[in-house]
Amino acid sequence: MLSRVGSNSGPLTDLVVLEVSARAAGAYCGRLLSLLGATVVRVEAPLVLDVPAALDDIVANSLNRGKQTVEFDSADLAEIARRCSVVVVDSRDDDAADGKFTAITRAVQEICPPRTPVVDLGGLRQTLDNTAAAVPFAPIIATAASGLAWGIGSPDSEPLSLPFDLADYLTGTEGAAAAALALLRSVGEVDDVGQHWDVTAADVLSYYVGQIGSNFLPYDRPWRRDGPRATLSGGSYPAAMFPCQDGWVSIMCRTQREYDGLLDGLGRPEWTRSAKFTDPRVVARLHADEADKHLTAWTSARTRDEVFAVGRQYGFPVAPVLTIAESLSEEQFAHRGFFESGPNQMVLPGSPYHLYRTEASEKDRTRVSGWPAAEAQSSKQPLAGLRVLDLSWVWSGPMVTATLRDLGAEVVKVEHRSRADPARLRGRALRNGVPVEGPELEVTPYFNQLNRAKRSVAIDMGSTEGAALIGRLAAESDVVVENMRPGVLARRGLDYESLSQTNPGLVMVSMSMLGQTGPLSGIRGYAPVMSGLAGLDSLVGYDSDRLIGTYNPALGDPNGAGHALVALLSALVGRQRTGQGCYIDLSQVEALLSVLTGPIIQTQVDGHVPVPANRHQRLPLHGTFACAGTDNWVSIAARTERELSAVGAVVNAPHTASSSSITALVREWTVDRDADAVANVMRAQGVPAARVVGYEEALFGERASERGVGTVTSHRWLGEQMVVTVPWKVDGHGFTAGGAAPQLGEDTEAVLAEVLALRAADLAELRQRAVIE
Repeated sequence: MLSRVGSNSGPLTDLVVLEVSARAAGAYCGRLLSLLGATVVRVEAPLVLDVPAALDDIVANSLNRGKQTVEFDSADLAEIARRCSVVVVDSRDDDAADGKFTAITRAVQEICPPRTPVVDLGGLRQTLDNTAAAVPFAPIIATAASGLAWGIGSPDSEPLSLPFDLADYLTGTEGAAAAALALLRSVGEVDDVGQHWDVTAADVLSYYVGQIGSNFLPYDRPWRRDGPRATLSGGSYPAAMFPCQDGWVSIMCRTQREYDGLLDGLGRPEWTRSAKFTDPRVVARLHADEADKHLTAWTSARTRDEVFAVGRQYGFPVAPVLTIAESLSEEQFAHRGFFESGPNQMVLPGSPYHLYRTEASEKDRTRVSGWPAAEAQSSKQPLAGLRVLDLSWVWSGPMVTATLRDLGAEVVKVEHRSRADPARLRGRALRNGVPVEGPELEVTPYFNQLNRAKRSVAIDMGSTEGAALIGRLAAESDVVVENMRPGVLARRGLDYESLSQTNPGLVMVSMSMLGQTGPLSGIRGYAPVMSGLAGLDSLVGYDSDRLIGTYNPALGDPNGAGHALVALLSALVGRQRTGQGCYIDLSQVEALLSVLTGPIIQTQVDGHVPVPANRHQRLPLHGTFACAGTDNWVSIAARTERELSAVGAVVNAPHTASSSSITALVREWTVDRDADAVANVMRAQGVPAARVVGYEEALFGERASERGVGTVTSHRWLGEQMVVTVPWKVDGHGFTAGGAAPQLGEDTEAVLAEVLALRAADLAELRQRAVIE
């Protein structure tokens, strides 16, 4: 019997987190840890947020729900600093207050015991040296320097940043996961907990770009702006927003089966019978513009609900692009009780997690975890000894398990040739324009990126014997991660309630699109479907008539993965302290809504949220400006009046010039100057600035090399490929990939022999009955 766990009894209960934040990054990091039971004490300070001034307090109070506060000059601060388990800071090197809050941050750190872990949420760092000079920061700078902005927008217009502090929220999520890992190592009493955990916004976004980018450059598909769709459909047609009579819908097919469902839903009109529209990968590469015209004609004659109904009937991923106001009234979120009551009859984002435990007696706890293994005593392999059973596919779930593998865990991926992971089906990579040789399922860089160094076990989950075998593997594992549609595992006896009967200490994460229950829980979808349902894609564009959405970065998946990691690692903290496992039901769409606190509040107060393009609602100067040459851009943000005056002096603005006048002068001044030179001039004045870089520089440039963004792996068929790894750093080092992705079933015999003690005769019999490969 499963029982629901509230935040007052969550896995981090009684652990104290000291939060010293002036940005959304630190505030959201603390918010997530609080939702999972931690006692979060926040040093009182104003937050700099992308909301109208009148909403500052409401949004800040929403982010600070459930926290305690302490004044910087209070006598209580020293005692809290002495007994806290981890410190979270986001302005150690730089702030939006001309250095005032940086001084406070450093003063607080001085009174903390030396061995207390510090999670340091930076903005843009050039090296791993945490004593290096700070680079002035605003979230738009991380979007520019990470390569993310290069992929958002129209090819004939400026690159777009992520709006509404989203880069900071994403960084805060990764920071909360790093904090949970530091707490796990602390309660596990390892020798080297790790003191300085460096989670930097530009690294986080580069990590996301590097993963999705493995769908682009290895196929000679550029990472660039392509309007309201993924560039060349991201490899499989379609992947775009389409207009309807009453708004927009997102349609995204990643497999032949889904594409065939779309064509069936269209009624197989004459144009679909042409051979060039048979294979969605060929359509994406050669015929997307032509196909878009046909699909647009069909969607434009229907409402969003009508298109959505056809998608549900024929099994292709589609969702309406909702406004924030429409998301607030969606029945699915009401069913799960996601929104909480706020002031003045408003609703606020609640928790995207539903946590459950089983009632188990001490005698039921028979399995002893291998964590921490001897290698885990070092912070270089902090999860060594942990075994993870990976029942997930595509991006979000495999990203979680790949991160755990980067951190030293053993990850056993269960798959089967008859229903291969769609990440294996993205087509052959190209080398000098020639398709790579090798088995069809082994030549996909995207799969190599998301499944690096895992062990592959080929088991037919659809068979009774196969499901039983997977259940036995779960009984010998610490963690299970899955992102299948609700009910799939339960029908095979692989739900948490069943698995925990033999392994009460098991931590399991189910990270479906909309959660395990509710009227929409069973719909199919990928990241753009998530961002459409959350209302995010209605906010990204040049204005309300030129929406772009987030097709290239596909933020629903990495955001969902980050939120899953926070809960998973926190649940391991709870297990280490109590012996009890935990079941985590995560809604990835609710996780997206959770990082849209500002727009959710603003739409209720003001009645709408403007599409900001690259504008900021509080900072006096904020934008992306054309520079000399073709398609060269620089992002600049002045956070204070001092910084605005410094920008004005650079561009020879009159002393009385307004912010809009200075912005216009900046636009004239940059147009015939080198983008790097512009950024350097602004940084020398203490003003945040960065050139908007493309994929190659973000992943292979000097900063990426200095920061250790990725690891070169050697794959049997793909050869050398650089894969990005978890973006956290600790005490001056990052985490490298342990190797390339496995071939399908490469480790079947070894794993079943090692973990389940199956003999050669047992394995031969299972293979003969097609239970394993």
